[in-house]
Amino acid sequence: MVSKKRSAILSMNGFFSNIKKLKSSILMILIITAIYIVTLLLTFLVQRSAIIQILLLVLNFVLSFLYWKIKGAVIALNIGTIIFTVGAYNKMPLEYLVAGISLLFCLMIMLVVVFRKIENQRKVQQQNEIKYRELFERFKRYFDLVQVMIVGLDVDGNIILANKKTCDVLGYEYNELIGKNWFKDFVPNGIRNGLSGYFDQVKKLPNGAFDYHENPVRSKNGIERIIAWQNTIIKDDFGNVAGSLSAGLDITELRQMQEKLAQQLKLSESLYSIAEKLVLEKLNVHERANTLSKMCVELLDVSLVWVGYAAPDKSVKIVGSYPQNHPYVKDLIVRWDDSPYAQGAVGRSIKTGEYQIIEDVLNDERFIAWKDKIAPYNLKTVLSFPLISPSGVFGALVLYSDKYGFFSKEKVEQIKIISHMAAAALENARLFEELEKKLGRIEALHQIDRAISASTDLKVVMSVLLDQVIHQLNVHAADIFLFNEYSMNFEYAAGRGFRTRRINPKPIKLGTGLIGKIGMDKSSMKISGNICEYCKEFENRHCERSEIFAQEGFVFYAAVPLMAKGRLLGILEVFNRSDIQENGEWFEFLQVLGQQTAIAIDNAKLFEDLQRKNIELLQAYDATIEGWAYALDLRDRETEGHSERVTELTLKIAKKMGMKDEELLHVKRGALLHDIGKMGIPDQILLKPGKLTDQEWEIMKKHPVYAYQMLSRIEYLRPALDIPYYHHEKWDGTGYPMGLKGQEIPLSARIFAVVDVYDALTSDRPYRKAWSKEEAIEYIKNQSGKHFDPKVVEVFLSVLEEMTAID
Repeated sequence: MVSKKRSAILSMNGFFSNIKKLKSSILMILIITAIYIVTLLLTFLVQRSAIIQILLLVLNFVLSFLYWKIKGAVIALNIGTIIFTVGAYNKMPLEYLVAGISLLFCLMIMLVVVFRKIENQRKVQQQNEIKYRELFERFKRYFDLVQVMIVGLDVDGNIILANKKTCDVLGYEYNELIGKNWFKDFVPNGIRNGLSGYFDQVKKLPNGAFDYHENPVRSKNGIERIIAWQNTIIKDDFGNVAGSLSAGLDITELRQMQEKLAQQLKLSESLYSIAEKLVLEKLNVHERANTLSKMCVELLDVSLVWVGYAAPDKSVKIVGSYPQNHPYVKDLIVRWDDSPYAQGAVGRSIKTGEYQIIEDVLNDERFIAWKDKIAPYNLKTVLSFPLISPSGVFGALVLYSDKYGFFSKEKVEQIKIISHMAAAALENARLFEELEKKLGRIEALHQIDRAISASTDLKVVMSVLLDQVIHQLNVHAADIFLFNEYSMNFEYAAGRGFRTRRINPKPIKLGTGLIGKIGMDKSSMKISGNICEYCKEFENRHCERSEIFAQEGFVFYAAVPLMAKGRLLGILEVFNRSDIQENGEWFEFLQVLGQQTAIAIDNAKLFEDLQRKNIELLQAYDATIEGWAYALDLRDRETEGHSERVTELTLKIAKKMGMKDEELLHVKRGALLHDIGKMGIPDQILLKPGKLTDQEWEIMKKHPVYAYQMLSRIEYLRPALDIPYYHHEKWDGTGYPMGLKGQEIPLSARIFAVVDVYDALTSDRPYRKAWSKEEAIEYIKNQSGKHFDPKVVEVFLSVLEEMTAID
């Protein structure tokens, strides 16, 4: 708006300058008019001489030309021509001519008055213009002092106003800026059309309204600055939009600071996220290493990350990576010794304890060992950060990028923080795994102890031992060879983890082969590499188990002798299909397991010997019982074979009614000895052919009591007393010797009661002939619920049917 007024004032100055020139022209007209009057008077006096008229017209034309040039000369010539034509040739009277000239003079006087007034106004306007200029200069100085950009645009987007700050930001002088198009010259191409449309919207704002937006502007040197604008419109006196006025604040540094803070916030969030993930992740080195690698790829925008541990043999063992199964990482050889595989970033970072960067892996001589392997994967830069614990460097965090110069100073600082966090998390996981491993080994020893104490089976004990050996030592296979002191051979006893079927080789003589040498020397052995070749060094012949070793793919072997109380019991062998970089702790634990194995085998053998003797003793006991039963049958010839028959049938019914094997053993013994008490009955009563008297019957009814008195003194026969003592009790309580009723009677006695009566009825007696099976069964049925347990009778009948069907 200011610029518009300034332009108007400048136009008015030009107008007054023209007025000044016009005033001089009027004065000249008055002079020429006076010449016309004199010329007319002379012409009138000399009777309208044409020559004089022409001369006067030429004179006026020359004077007019000298003052006004060609245009003024033409005007003067026309005026003179009109006067002479009208006045002289139309023969106007002198008084009319004088009157016309007087009117013309008056008109000239009026014009003089008018132009004098205009001249006064022009002077006032000049004074106002001077004040305006002074005000404009003050206004401009004020704008120049303001530390924000002030830009005025016309309706076409051309600059009509710009303060010093605008010039400084854009790098132009004031005169260079004025007239330039804002959108074409200062707005970047990418946002030009959008910003031009936005400017059209700003022009539609209500008068006095402001609008805010941010956009970059391009300076003279091509640098872009971010400006925050407050925009308003400018209208002329008629209410039409004349342009816009914008105040802009350079916020480039602010936005850069905000972006930096945002990056730091993002870094903090990333670090928190990594820390949270690592803390919440299981205390497992591999899982934490994989999680760390994945988060570094996702948060740092790198191409590949892996975590390596520095092994005691100077190799670097990869424990985690992302992307997982990346072909570059597979079978990657990295070391931290003096070999070519230790000259890269990883080996040097582990040795020096400082991070290492290789900016161009394909052209750096230090990376020559991996150049061909890494070439296909477009990895250009590598950074290795050492992982440091209180005890020293234990590994490295390795990052790869597909961009040159990716690892800037800021990135390195970020990764440095991450590496410290990772080192703490991985070291905690490693310590936890070490503790867990030790606890596992203690638990393994406990399991072995439990197996030793809980199992009497040598095969079960060896199975538990081998399972613990494979699990705790993390090997693929293990076996045990037992030493036979009589044949002086080692015989295969048990194995786990073998793929081939031929894992049961022939007996191996003491002093022959690996096992024979270990047994002879009674010392441990460890082999890495070709096991068979090692065998040949001391065997001087073909290795007997070479075919098995080849099929299994074993490349690691360790064995310990199994010694107990100075005696060689066998050999414990472990195998692995990849080399084991074992430390002293691993081999020491193998020896501990060997000692436990020897103790377990020794105890199992002792227990087997004891168990065998116990079985032999029990067999002797049972043989004695059977001898007693046979002796009873011989004494009472009428019941010969009775004990065996009732025992067999009683066991079948008892088993069908759900008795366990241990209970059946006592049932068997009780059934065989059910009449042991008759040994206390006198022969004249026991062998009497006729019917017993009441007194004799009372003596006969004492044989269950005699049986109890005899057998209760023998501890292992006490559980078998139920049948000898209670088999004459009846379901309705009318039996003897205790008069028990219903389920008060032991089950085994209830079963035997049915069988005993059935066998007695179907056998010949001195006082009667044997009944038929049908008659005996009918009697049993009639006595169900009286003499016999109904449930036992039901099962008894079903067993008889089964036996009949089989017969």
